[in-house]
Amino acid sequence: MFAISAPRILLLVMLVASSEAVFEKINVTVSNDIPGETINIHCYSTEDNLGSHDLAYGANYSWDFRVNVWGTTKFWCDFTTKHGSGSYGVYTKHVAVYCNGLFQWLVKEKGPCLIMTELGNNLYCQDWKKPPSLL
Repeated sequence: MFAISAPRILLLVMLVASSEAVFEKINVTVSNDIPGETINIHCYSTEDNLGSHDLAYGANYSWDFRVNVWGTTKFWCDFTTKHGSGSYGVYTKHVAVYCNGLFQWLVKEKGPCLIMTELGNNLYCQDWKKPPSLL
C-alpha cells in the first residue's frame, strides 16, 4: 500500500491553496521620467539580484517573477538621481491589491511614483529618502 507522510500532505495542501499566488506572473517596470537625466537603479529581492542599470530619460527596465510559495516575495530598488536617492519597496503583497499584477513605477524629480491601476491609475508618490545635499 502507498502511504503519504503528513508533511507531504501539508505541502500539497499549501500548494493547492496558494496556487493562484504561486503561479501568477508579476511584472515590475521602472521608467525614468526625469527630462534630460540618466538615473541609476539597482533592483533586488532576497532571492534575486537584478544588477545595476542606467536609464536615460524615457527608458524602462522591466522584469517578471512569480511569488514564492510562502507569499513573502518582496523586491526593492535603489534609485540614484541628481534630485535625490533611496531604497524603495517596488513589490510587496500589501500594495499588490492596487496594481492588478502590473507594477509600474515612474521615477520623477520629487521621487518614485507607483501607478495604481486598480484606483484609476492614480499615482502614489514618495519623497526622496536622501535629498541631493546628502548624496
